[in-house]
Amino acid sequence: MNTIANCLPRISVRASLAYAIVCVLAAVSAWALTPHPVAVLNAPRLSDSVPRRFGDWAELPSPFAQVSLSTGDAPNIDQPYDQTLMRTYVNKDGQVVMLALAWGAKQRQEVKVHRPDLCYVAQGHQIKKLTTVHLNYVHSPNGPVIGKRMITGSPRGGEAVTYWIRIGTTYSGDALETRMHILREGLAGRIPDGILVRASMAIRDVSDAEGSWPILDEFLQDLDKNVPAATRALLVK
Repeated sequence: MNTIANCLPRISVRASLAYAIVCVLAAVSAWALTPHPVAVLNAPRLSDSVPRRFGDWAELPSPFAQVSLSTGDAPNIDQPYDQTLMRTYVNKDGQVVMLALAWGAKQRQEVKVHRPDLCYVAQGHQIKKLTTVHLNYVHSPNGPVIGKRMITGSPRGGEAVTYWIRIGTTYSGDALETRMHILREGLAGRIPDGILVRASMAIRDVSDAEGSWPILDEFLQDLDKNVPAATRALLVK
């Protein structure tokens, strides 16, 4: 027995301590190099915090079928959202706007906010026009809110759509730019949250869209002004 013990390598206390320190440093380094979610403390429930009545707008039971945002499952590639809200509002002039909000706490390359131009096409719409716009009536501490105006058509009728996508503090409607931003955040050790804010109106044809933009702008401006501060921090950063 002693012969076997004498054949085993002797490890000094100093060597053991050095080995333990190396293991701890490796674990800490692995944790530091792993992206972690940017904290969104006590994120408000959109269904509770977005007013059913604000400005000149009041919720309306909707006869319209909106392009869906989620399946109701936990966040995954097909359904990247932790919260979704879809409502229809009407003003005193009878103008009807459909609102869709979709927020995800963790935006990664494989699980991130879906671009509406892809969602609409997947559900039978044709994209007639897609334009980048600066939404100057929505104020962000990190620069201008850049969004899109989109006109769609389908056998069931078209829509005029204004939307923005926020990933972290970046507003982007370009798939490559979004991927690069998520990559840069990951290399910095962060997983950003993200949201889609979409407002739309039903139209008969493309010529109807021009009259819809001022109404959608007014609606989104009123929404921005009337949500609680914690909710606005999800919509705009």
